[in-house]
Amino acid sequence: MYRLLTVAVLLLLAVGLTPAWATEYFSEIADLPVADGLTEQKDKSTVFDAPLGRIVTAYASGKVAADDVRDFYDDALPSLGWEKTGEGTFHRKAETLKIDVLGGQGGSPVNVSFTLSAESQSQ
Repeated sequence: MYRLLTVAVLLLLAVGLTPAWATEYFSEIADLPVADGLTEQKDKSTVFDAPLGRIVTAYASGKVAADDVRDFYDDALPSLGWEKTGEGTFHRKAETLKIDVLGGQGGSPVNVSFTLSAESQSQ
């Protein structure tokens, strides 16, 4: 069985496909995948711990079309429990994720910011 799995992985890699379990995730948002073609800019990430929850901002960039980045997150996030509430805005439990995609047209690099924040609770 192990040998068959090894052969299957090698075949996927040989034809340029990456197995789903090999997905890269953001270092500060552990369950947020990095879209194909993007590279996380770890040195720009910020994390604030507040009484109502943490606020995290992460960044990524790459040579990929802006629409491909939007489509990736629109497709991937619902299976991770996120509900789309607006363009680039997602909600899960008591958190909001805002994704801003800039550039990526006409071959220019795309820059993406991800802001994860706890929803404020009414007092």
